[in-house]
Amino acid sequence: MVSDQPPANDADPRFTRSRRAIADALADLMQRTQSCPSVSALSEAAGIHRATFYNHFDSVEEAAVFVIADDFRSLHDLNISDRRMGADPTAVAVATLNAMLDSLRKRRSLFLLASTWRSPSGLMGIGDLLLEQLRALRRDLGTDERESGPHNSVEDVFTASGVHGVFSAAVGGNTDCDPEEIAVRLYALLPDWIRQPPQSPTT
Repeated sequence: MVSDQPPANDADPRFTRSRRAIADALADLMQRTQSCPSVSALSEAAGIHRATFYNHFDSVEEAAVFVIADDFRSLHDLNISDRRMGADPTAVAVATLNAMLDSLRKRRSLFLLASTWRSPSGLMGIGDLLLEQLRALRRDLGTDERESGPHNSVEDVFTASGVHGVFSAAVGGNTDCDPEEIAVRLYALLPDWIRQPPQSPTT
């Protein structure tokens, strides 16, 4: 997955700084130009060598997925924090879906770029990222301890692919649904373990 990196690299401040510089430069360039920069242009904007870019990502498309992953991880943490504080799980889930959609709309050109990336798992675009989010949600809700097995993997891939499809249609403006209704309708289609978690996560 795009977020996986060797622990030694994660612990290296220089690695973290250059990775962050790439992500910030890409987000800025895409916002200003609405077009995909070359690796050379992105590296120059990030203040790094071209070879350093390839220490982090295989392509600009993969870097775009990383930027979106950062946004989604923050929203996931907020989701879990709100649940732990006793917020209504349905309201939290719908608010999180709305926030994810809002984030993608604001980064539309970045999302379209990320959508062309094929991950090692075979999923396109942010499908792999959504799969990672589902697994994190299973872990943090405690469902993976009670409901482990191959069925979960198939269900999670199916769910991630479906959510990606809805997000793509919503960001592209290819739905006749009111934007505020998309998250509510999408939530209703999610698996039972998301809509009816067995218990609130504990600290």
